[in-house]
Amino acid sequence: MLEDFDVVIIGAGIAGALCAYKISKLCPSQKILLLEASDHEVDKPQRQEFREWMVDSPNRGDMHAPYAGLASRRYAPSPEDASQPFPAQKYYDQSGPDGFLAQFVRLVGGTTWAWRGNVPRFVPNDFCLRSAYGVGEDWPITYDDIEPYYCEAERELGVSGDSKAWDGLLGGYRSEPFPMNAIPLSYSDRILQAKFDGFETEIEGETKILHVRSTPQARNARDYDGRPACEGNSNCIPLCPIQAKYDGSIHVKKAIENGVELRTGCVVTQLEVDSSGRVTTVNYKNWRSANKQEEHKISARIVVLAANAIETPKLLLISNLANSSDQVGRNLTDHLQSEMTAIYPEPLYPFRGPQSLSSIEDLRDGDFRRHHSAIRITIGNDGWARAKSPSDVLDDFMKEGSFGKTLHDRLAKYIPTMMRLGFSTEVLPNPNNRITLSNKLDEYGLPRPKIHFEVDQYVYNALKKAHEIVVSLLKTINGIKITEPEWKREYRTAAHIMGTCRMGNDPETSVVNADGRTHDHCNLYIVGASVFTTAATANPTLTLSALSLRTADAVVQELL
Repeated sequence: MLEDFDVVIIGAGIAGALCAYKISKLCPSQKILLLEASDHEVDKPQRQEFREWMVDSPNRGDMHAPYAGLASRRYAPSPEDASQPFPAQKYYDQSGPDGFLAQFVRLVGGTTWAWRGNVPRFVPNDFCLRSAYGVGEDWPITYDDIEPYYCEAERELGVSGDSKAWDGLLGGYRSEPFPMNAIPLSYSDRILQAKFDGFETEIEGETKILHVRSTPQARNARDYDGRPACEGNSNCIPLCPIQAKYDGSIHVKKAIENGVELRTGCVVTQLEVDSSGRVTTVNYKNWRSANKQEEHKISARIVVLAANAIETPKLLLISNLANSSDQVGRNLTDHLQSEMTAIYPEPLYPFRGPQSLSSIEDLRDGDFRRHHSAIRITIGNDGWARAKSPSDVLDDFMKEGSFGKTLHDRLAKYIPTMMRLGFSTEVLPNPNNRITLSNKLDEYGLPRPKIHFEVDQYVYNALKKAHEIVVSLLKTINGIKITEPEWKREYRTAAHIMGTCRMGNDPETSVVNADGRTHDHCNLYIVGASVFTTAATANPTLTLSALSLRTADAVVQELL
């Protein structure tokens, strides 16, 4: 006899966690199951061990380091493989001309274990890109529709921000202040804010005046929701050692307190439907069981897919569901990034406070979007970050023959002067950028995701323009040494995996409606960044959180 649940949510990342929490809060009598392919949360002793390790470590770059011993790295199945230069390379089957190397973490709470915690909102024109500028697509919702859910998401995550600086930005009004005041800017942020504020630049004939703003943070500026204020450990990636930074496990715990059942180590293998198209059965295997290949079956009144923008379309394709539009897996996108590094003429003292506290938001919208994608510039508070860690500098100096006091003095003079400006651009939806099923199999015999990804000139034009603007910004500083001032046609991905099950009003061109319900199956919903119609330039976590809370309301109405 099948176990029967009112709601089964597949994936315990932030989207699934928020959904489970809100549904269980509003419908306490409903039987809700949260299925997760990976391990349970990192516990407090692990956090303390990691904190001590991080304090003594010269290299803070490996986002998967704390999770190296997790069994799920093999069985979840996980994309991580330390033997590869990019962990995603083992799991993804790359077939396109350009690499898609965005990683994700398999753990209860998902990739919020390893994010920077930046949570800017989309701006109004991000939701109507085609109507405003003739490119991309329009969402089936507007900024007005999502704004109350932005406020709700900010309360749930615990967001610190400068309400005055962000209210009205590029048309993005706020109906409520941030739950907490902004975290004070670091010394380096304040120095660079004074240098860059008021800088004028021209972009496709438009004059833009740039301002450095405190970036909204999903980390506590004060004690909030039972968690402490940020201590400024500067190791937000891969893991906040004191949980001042929000992660999805927080709402998993709240959901469990509301009566939700959490099962970990459960890899969903297929969804089954009846003759009417309703999803009736969820099949999964548990890698913790003696027989890892044993199939388990449960029935559900409503199913919510929250397995991120890689795994969600993969499961739908395996199950041959929700794809009458042929849009499942298509329009895969990310934010493409690059950065400029320099040696400041005096110490900036990076690594004191969160890694990214301020940004330039003024280039995220404008008529120039007809010609190239929008641009967002971030100010790093982590030295050269991914470009070169302090340990790399140490190696370089030792190879040059510096040891003892000479080495100490060179490091003490050099590392405090490191600075970095990052910039990112949106990628327009492209149906050829997609996930299909590979003939390469994972530990369970399930197809791995086969990825085709290519970058068009619209994006490269933006990256080149952003590079020019950042170089101009840096050249305003007397005595600065720019390490690589020349433009290179290259990028890296931001691990903001979006698209693949996009939202829309037309069942022939989209997978889900404005509420996140699939057009093809009345009891199957999708939450997470996979439903994004376009990518904008803002970090996606706040928007996917807001949409998840909105979809939870739709599920509640169905249950009542």
